[in-house]
Amino acid sequence: MEIRERIIEGAGRLFIEKGTRQVTMDTIAHSLGVSKRTIYENFKDKNDLLTNFLTEGMIIHKKRSLEILKGADNVIDALFKFGEYNQETLKQINPCFFEDIKKYHPEVYLKIMGDGQIRNYEVTYTILKRGLNEGNFRKEIDIEIANLFIHHIMEFFHKITEERNCNHYLIWQSVLLPYLRGICTDKGQDLISVFMDKHENSNKN
Repeated sequence: MEIRERIIEGAGRLFIEKGTRQVTMDTIAHSLGVSKRTIYENFKDKNDLLTNFLTEGMIIHKKRSLEILKGADNVIDALFKFGEYNQETLKQINPCFFEDIKKYHPEVYLKIMGDGQIRNYEVTYTILKRGLNEGNFRKEIDIEIANLFIHHIMEFFHKITEERNCNHYLIWQSVLLPYLRGICTDKGQDLISVFMDKHENSNKN
């Protein structure tokens, strides 16, 4: 692994464990066993390092999401697997990580969040297209509009989680699931019922 990749990976691990405020360039250098000069030879500053980590993370997330979609039996199966994958990912991240980015790195927050980089429009578009082709989503929906709306829902998801510390499953039941049911055909509705039953049964065991 090249030194630049080592720094991104090592710094990123510290960022998500402790938040960005608690992690200094000295902390990163000490953790990796390299000099601070080496870090600055590869990255302009902490914001540059954080931006690179987030960008790499989005690439990995997008790749994994497409793999899940490809391996799923149908689009509803894929959506439930996405939920499991995202839930497991979030468990590994200290909540203050996102709070710190917004509060202490506004330029990074705007660059990543503001221009849509963090939003995987390609992934959600592919999901919608597959759902239509399978006959699980209603044929009258406009994919472009539905795709934009999904990301506005996700913005609401992150905002209410941050402001009210809402349970993710409660938001899923109150907002995401009703929307999903609304764009589904009878065939898609039946699949949702099957996967919801599986989910409830697994929680009982």
